[in-house]
Amino acid sequence: MHDVWPAPGLLLASRYRLVTLLETGGMAQVWRAVDELLDRPVAVKLPAGDTRAAHLAWREARLAARLSHPGIAAVHDYREAVRPDGSVAPFVVMELLSGETVAARLVDGPIPWGEAVSIGTAVAEALAAAHAAGVVHRDIKPGNVMLCPGGVKLLDFGISAAAGEPDDDDTGATFGTPAYAAPERLDGKPAEPATDLYGLGVLLFEMVAGEPPYSVDTWEELAAAQASGPAQLPEGLPARLRELIARCLQDEPHRRPSAAEARRTLARLIPSSPARSTIPLPEPPPTGLARVIPVTARPSSTAGRVGAVAGLVLVVAAFIALINTVGGPEGDDNVAQAPPAGTPSAAPSVTTKAAPEPPTAATTRATPTATLTLDAALSRVRAAVEKGEELGEIRPDVALDLMNLLRQIDSGSAEVGDQVELLSSKVRQRLSEGAMTETRASVLQSRLRDLRGVSGA
Repeated sequence: MHDVWPAPGLLLASRYRLVTLLETGGMAQVWRAVDELLDRPVAVKLPAGDTRAAHLAWREARLAARLSHPGIAAVHDYREAVRPDGSVAPFVVMELLSGETVAARLVDGPIPWGEAVSIGTAVAEALAAAHAAGVVHRDIKPGNVMLCPGGVKLLDFGISAAAGEPDDDDTGATFGTPAYAAPERLDGKPAEPATDLYGLGVLLFEMVAGEPPYSVDTWEELAAAQASGPAQLPEGLPARLRELIARCLQDEPHRRPSAAEARRTLARLIPSSPARSTIPLPEPPPTGLARVIPVTARPSSTAGRVGAVAGLVLVVAAFIALINTVGGPEGDDNVAQAPPAGTPSAAPSVTTKAAPEPPTAATTRATPTATLTLDAALSRVRAAVEKGEELGEIRPDVALDLMNLLRQIDSGSAEVGDQVELLSSKVRQRLSEGAMTETRASVLQSRLRDLRGVSGA
């Protein structure tokens, strides 16, 4: 009787110990494992036996190693193990993710179009990064998109190829899943980014409709379904979303949008967070400022009325101080700075004199965009991100993602208008995911409006 290989507890390359089998596909197994050298959980992908699968594991590791993007599952290592029969089994060590795939999410039915647009925006952004690095995924489908606590992740570059690489597969083993395969894949054409845009179109279609345009399992069924036409999209979708899906699903690759164009279109469609009836005020700092307690009792005497006036003066003074502090280039961007230790505080005197005259136009504060430079506006956005991370109002991985996007503006490698639009959509998306507070999202959107204003975008 032969031992089963691989099995839980197996130690690969004297470092990676298998724990639990997570998934079995036609070409590979994915295991939860522990990297005993670094003491961290990882995912290990072992090919399913034949030499073709082994070659694909090596290709996947090489191509995925080109990519470094928060929306793409990271590849940590490539190693080889020896099977009991003496043969060599290459394996890929990847980032271990938690969450559910879009395929699992669709078990409960179609996804609301607003959520589908947010997911599609993240996928399009990840594809744009892959295409910029010369990598074509070639297998975009719901099972390869993971909805994680930290955001959307694109998985499985198992049948990816370098852009322009000839398709030498005459067996169809790397054509992917029939329902998601672009027409040019069946013609054996070289790998091109437009193939992934077809997959994005199918992904968007299935998210909002609950099924792909051609719900088939085999290539023969696909040919028959194409003869009768695709399924219909549901009513009530935005016209621009319908138009984008139709463009992605064009048979001719050159008629499809680029990943960057699809991302811009989808980002504009992400719904804004629900309107609030009140402006969210910042939380008071831990020390240095007293908490203002609202007065709810109605004053019934002269002393009470004087107390109410004093309370109003305090509130107005605090509010003016807050306005004059928010947006400063340095320090906390949503809490007034406490006076230095030992500085006497001047308590407002309460008298029966007439109220002071309102400030004139000459004393009002100028709007930020009137005096800001582009560099200063960028610094203000960076400061808001850094402060948000410091205060725990932005999750660290989200802060890193935003800072990476800001660096592209700073380096001149991205158009300011496009990048500000992407950042704004990211803030809305991360707010909806609970990855940042409403107060911090409000500060960031205000800073981004200023940045857009000084850039002329």
